Order: sequence, then structure tokens, then C-alpha cells
Amino acid sequence: MSEENYRKLGFKCGLEIHQQLLTNKKLFCNCPAGYRNDTPDAEIIRHMRPTLSELGEYDGTALMEFKTKKRVIYQLFRDNMCTYEMDDTPPFVINKEALDIAIKLALMLNCAIVDELHVSRKQYLDGSIPTGFQRTAVVGVGGWVPYKGRKIQLSHICLEEDACREVSDIGHTIVFRTDRLSIPLLEVITEPVLETPQEAREVNELIGRMLKASGLVRRGIGSVRQDVNVSIAGGTRVELKGIDKTGHVDKLTANEAHRQFHLLQIRDELKSRGFAKGNFPATTKNVTQLLANSPSPIIARAIGQKWQIGAVRLPGFGGLLKREIQPGRSFADEFAGRVKVIACIDIMPNLATPEIQLDGLAESDWSMIERELKANEQDALIMTWGPAADVITAMNEIVIRAEEALIGIPNETRQHLGDYTTGFERILPGPDRMYPDTDSPPVTISACKIAEFESNLPARAWDIEAGWEKLGLPEHLAQLSAVSPVRQLFSSLLATNTLKPSRLYALLRWAYLRNPQVVNFDAEILSDIIRAMAQGRISTAATRSLLASASAEILKNDFEKILHGKDGAAEEIFERAIDGAITESTGRDFKNEKDKLNFLTGSVIARLDGGNGQNIKEQLRKRLH
Repeated sequence: MSEENYRKLGFKCGLEIHQQLLTNKKLFCNCPAGYRNDTPDAEIIRHMRPTLSELGEYDGTALMEFKTKKRVIYQLFRDNMCTYEMDDTPPFVINKEALDIAIKLALMLNCAIVDELHVSRKQYLDGSIPTGFQRTAVVGVGGWVPYKGRKIQLSHICLEEDACREVSDIGHTIVFRTDRLSIPLLEVITEPVLETPQEAREVNELIGRMLKASGLVRRGIGSVRQDVNVSIAGGTRVELKGIDKTGHVDKLTANEAHRQFHLLQIRDELKSRGFAKGNFPATTKNVTQLLANSPSPIIARAIGQKWQIGAVRLPGFGGLLKREIQPGRSFADEFAGRVKVIACIDIMPNLATPEIQLDGLAESDWSMIERELKANEQDALIMTWGPAADVITAMNEIVIRAEEALIGIPNETRQHLGDYTTGFERILPGPDRMYPDTDSPPVTISACKIAEFESNLPARAWDIEAGWEKLGLPEHLAQLSAVSPVRQLFSSLLATNTLKPSRLYALLRWAYLRNPQVVNFDAEILSDIIRAMAQGRISTAATRSLLASASAEILKNDFEKILHGKDGAAEEIFERAIDGAITESTGRDFKNEKDKLNFLTGSVIARLDGGNGQNIKEQLRKRLH
């Protein structure tokens, strides 16, 4: 679909970008912030239960999570967590370093900073936070970012603690690792003003680049996640949770728009058939004995395990369950997702219908179920199996999801399934999940502190990019270089550089991938080296070799040797390239000596960025024999 078509569809999107801050300690204690991949020191088990809000009400998400009856296991590390994370002691005073970073980033996003910080509790009953709630505080409001001549408004900026990492989720047991727990996290929330999937991706990337370019946030896998809220005209807000790559945002939001479009069509079809909320006599039944002699291997295995088999009649849903609502996913998958998450029947397939046949299930089996539930051709049948208590939960959830289809699109949070489609994760949280944290005192943010930070903010990514584009750097390279580890070095060299900016960036990027220490090199010496290369006084191969293999201490000395042809420095570079190629070939299998020689020659040429192939082969023959 074109961008204009999405606008006609009424596409509306808002972003919630979660970025870890670069601090030494966690947010509400003195434990070190960082990840662990070694063996945990201990495990503890918890069970979550909902609590009443300040207004005496339960949050719908908390009630849904309670129905899953999850057994939560936490993997603990003695030296990077404490009793605070396990909810055995109150929080420490909020991390000043994290708060200062959050204020600076909120200012860079053009926010008005609150004069007093108040910590709130946000309920999380999925087990990802042992306390059952996340501590969060609004830092700034009313910000904006520039995008194609517009100002994309930001609702507010929050400072909050990160949750645990999920290790596994099987049946009624979920396992979390606590190393990530309570790492300071910045949440950037936009207004729902993005009108196409492409806008959603590009604005997400823009905010991400600004945060990274600041040098105040963590980098690497797991340090940033985004939740994306999507709706279309006639629909309602659906949250796509935990998207870990910005490049997935446009595809996921596009598929969600199409899913909502098809769900609205299904709603209208049900209305035309005379069904609406309050007029929906669904039927559920235990059909275990009815299918005792079924030839289906799955049913036979369920009966052998003394499981229960349940069936649900959905009046008026005939023919709708097989309708595709996402690429490769049917309306029946909406029901399967609820059964998997809430009833914890997660061995797939976890349900069957006459339209979506189960292996070995005979037509006569369905005929018996139809008679038992008094179904006709206008109805749909869904069968599920598992432990008795889970099947009862599953049948109830199938009816609930069918009733939601009569209204249209349910408010829910959905998870990325890996193929740009989504599945049910939980009911969308409501306002009842938030309440004040009585353990954390307010923190005053003075006007003097704000003024001090404003006078010394890091450069914003969009300003860096605009300046480099004026110097001739293509837009895509300007965006890459703004968040690159070689950005400061690149910026230092631009003023004295005689190479094209794009060639300079490519050279530094190439060198960094082979020798990360290049970022610590003296900019003045590097400027001399690159100028000598541009003037033809030293070769490109020699320049690359210097950047890729030298240390900051010997860089100048090696450069002088090459420049003045002393001490055989050029020969040393050549020999170094040959040594590296031979080392790289260790353990490889070659058909014959000719293939090995060709491989080594190519490797040496790549290391030198050129060279005489015949001469290199001769030198290699001498070394190999």
C-alpha cells in the first residue's frame, strides 16, 4: 500500500522507545549495572497475585496474568543484585547519575523539565519484575523532534527501572535472569501523530540516533527496545511490544493495520448475520469420552495422558476462522494465541477446527461433536486439549475472544513472532495499574541545574547530520557516522582532511572494524598520514596497514619509517600481511596446492588493498616451501 492509502485507512501510530542509560550502578540501589552470561549463584521461586489500586479496583492486565497461574523462577547473581531487587528492602535514593543523564536527554528532546520528580509504581504481573511493579518517574513533558519539516510531538519522557531478561516460558513455569533488572532506562513517548508505517520507522530511527549520538546511553544488543501503538479508523489502540530492531517497525505496523482492517470486516460480517454482544449463546462441552476411539494421534496421546478434550460452539462464526488476517495467519490463530498465553497450553497446535483439520481427526469425529453441541453450518467449532483445569480456562478464553470479535478489535499487547506478524501477549494495561510510590521521596530539580545542563548539552544527531551533509557526505552516511564509534575522530579530521568526506569515513570505519583502538589515535598524526596518502607520498595499502595493525604508541614512528623509506617498514607491512593470510588459512581444507595459493594471494591483496598478484604468489611459494 502507498503512504496515501495508509492515511485513508486512518493509520495512527505512537512510539515508546526504551533506552538503557550509561551508568555504573542500577537505578534504586548500589549494585553494578551490566549483563551476566555465567552460571547463576542461586534461584528463588515466586507467585504473583493482583492487588487493588488506590481507587479500590483491579487492573485488567493483572487479572489476566493471575489466570495463567505462573510459577516464576528468578536466577540470581550475588555480586550484581541485592535485597532491593527481590522486594525484601525499600529502594535506595534514586541514582543521581541516571537522573542527570535523563534530564540532559529530555532537554535535548526539547522537553520542559518537571520541577519535582515523583516516583510511581506501574503494575507488572507477568513476573518480569519481582516486586510486581516497575518504579517510574516523569522527567520531562511537551518535547519534539524535527522530521521532514514537521515537529513530532513527544508526550513525556520517563526515567524507570528495566525488567528481568526472560530465559524460558514453558507451560506454567517462566524463568527470568535478574542481571538486567533495575538498570536505568529512559522511556521516550511520542504523541500518536505518525500516519504511515514508514513514518513510524523513520521517526523511531531518528530518536534512536539522537540518543546514541549523545554518548549517554548503553549500546549493543538488548540495550534498546521499542513498543509501538497502532490503530486505524474504527479500531482501537493495540500495542506491539518489545520490538528490538528499528528496521522491523514499518513491517510490523503495516501488518497490524491490515490485521485490524480484517477484524473490522469480520465484526461487520457477524453483525450482518444478526449477532452482537449480549446476543451470543456460545456453548462449551467436555468431549473427552466422545472422542475415546478417535484415530488422531494427538487426541490419542491426550487421552493417554488423562488430559481433557473440550469443544466450543461459536454461533454465527461459520467460515470465518479460516480467513487470513495476517500474512500466513488466520482468524483461528487469534484464539490459539489466547489459549497459549492464558491457559498455558503451549504445545502447538493447541486447537483444531473443521476448517483447519487436525492430523488423523476423522470427519465422523466432527459430526459427533456437532451433534453434541447442537451446531449447524452457520456455526464454528473449536476443539482444544490439555490438563483439565487448563482446558476449562482455554474454553472460557475462546468465548471471551469471540465476544470481543463482535465489538471489533480488542485492546491488547501483542508480541513479535519473528516473521513480521504478531501474537497475543496480554490485555492492554489500563490506568488502574499506576499509583504513587510511597517508599520514594520527591526529588527537587532546580532551575540552576537545568540551566547548567542546557549550556553544555551534547550535539543532537540531526544537527551533526545536517552539518556533514553540507560538507558533501551522503544522507545515509551522515546518519551512520553520527552514531559511529569513529564519529569524534571523523569530526576532528574533517577540518584538515583533503579526502572526500565519504572516503574518509569509509577508511576510518574499515580501520575500526579491524582495530577498535583506532578511536584512541592522535588526530594530528592521523591527519598527517591521511594527507600523505591523498598526496601519493604513501600508498593506500600502507595507510590501511598502519590503521589496522598499529597501536597509538607506535603509530607515529611507523609512519615516519614508511614516509622516509627507512628500516624496511614497507617490507614489514608486506610480511605482516603474508603472516596474517597464512594464519587465517590454518585449519582450512584445500583441494590442492594451487587452490591454497590462490586463497592466500587473495587474502594478502585484501589486506594490502591491492598489490602485484604474481609477486605475492612468488613470495608465498618461498614461505610455504
